[in-house]
Amino acid sequence: EEERDAFEMMLRKLSAERDLVGDAMVFAINRAEAAKEVVETLTESMTILETPIPSKIARLYLVSDILHNSSAAVAKASLYRSLFETSLEEIFQALGDKLASIDGRITAEGMKEKVLRVLRVWEVWSLYPQQFTTKLESLFLGKPVASLTSDRPAATSKDANIDGAPIDDDVDGEALDGEEWDGEPLDGEDVDGEPMDDLDGEPMDAGGSGAAAAAAAAKAARPKSKWDDDEEGSDEEGGFNPNLPISKWNRPPE
Repeated sequence: EEERDAFEMMLRKLSAERDLVGDAMVFAINRAEAAKEVVETLTESMTILETPIPSKIARLYLVSDILHNSSAAVAKASLYRSLFETSLEEIFQALGDKLASIDGRITAEGMKEKVLRVLRVWEVWSLYPQQFTTKLESLFLGKPVASLTSDRPAATSKDANIDGAPIDDDVDGEALDGEEWDGEPLDGEDVDGEPMDDLDGEPMDAGGSGAAAAAAAAKAARPKSKWDDDEEGSDEEGGFNPNLPISKWNRPPE
């Protein structure tokens, strides 16, 4: 119960800042024996319509990092891939509901771009079958699957990315320890949901010498994200938004 409360606090405070996403990812990977409860908690936090867009995107980035590191040398970490598969449809339906509720075109397009780029990366990592990621896209956009398969070409290791960065492509969904295939970073942008300013595009790796050590190494090089200050819905009170109903995901600071 105490660790669940700690994870819920992380989710309430989570932004797209690489440091925060990395800490939450390591927390989840190191507690893979409780993967079912972690996935349930994260899914619940992502399916509330009133949650601000930046919080939803940051939590999606956390899902992406956990999935990327589900092949780490940590007992039961592989459970995350199958457990998220059972809840991702609910998550992307909720993301689609949020997208449909947005009035501003620029805000809606910004959210749409971020979510779809996460899916493109998952396709390159081969996390799930193409048919499944296409279904997630369909749920998010409110389009039938048939129209999606004809609207866009399949992602490749050269053109699939999040916010323009090169992807550590692989064939079986396992992390490749940050190896870049094309070696051509684009505009200093990021991969797998991490902040987009001055990053090297490499997903955080919780494997190798251990999750905590990997997080410590990544933490030393993590710059502040531009999303910390200028995203709609960001706040300075540890995740509390006074304009939303008070819940366990939106509490005033103590």
